Amino acid sequence: MQSNFKALLNNPLATARLAALGGYVRFEAPLPPRVKMLAVLATAREHEGDYVWTANLPQARDAGVDEATIQAIRERRALPGLAPEDAAIVQFTLELLRQHRITDATFQAVQQKLGDAGVIDLLILIGYYGSLSHALSALEFMPPVPSAL
Repeated sequence: MQSNFKALLNNPLATARLAALGGYVRFEAPLPPRVKMLAVLATAREHEGDYVWTANLPQARDAGVDEATIQAIRERRALPGLAPEDAAIVQFTLELLRQHRITDATFQAVQQKLGDAGVIDLLILIGYYGSLSHALSALEFMPPVPSAL
């Protein structure tokens, strides 16, 4: 698979900064891999980020996100069928992306699970993958295989 940053190299400095943030959220942020992948998939789905969805699907599966949860996110189905911890992460992501704010109940559920620093890491992860989804879509950078998004 071609590097997603190749399309952005018309501005190497900006791309390097984006890559640094991506490196942090992907490899250094101490969020559990499952939490990261739930937020990445929900963000990619909300932004129609076909490349981001496809590129991260194997990691989501490796992190233990089951096919029923992947399908629920893909199809934008109601979250009550998800495990409560998974539903809280997806709900947090969707509230942020759809309403640009997070309800107190959702915030508190995620804060209890991740702590204050974890909430900030989650917010930054959602912002990074949203920005990447938008940039790659604007540049019409699509995954090499159909994603069924």
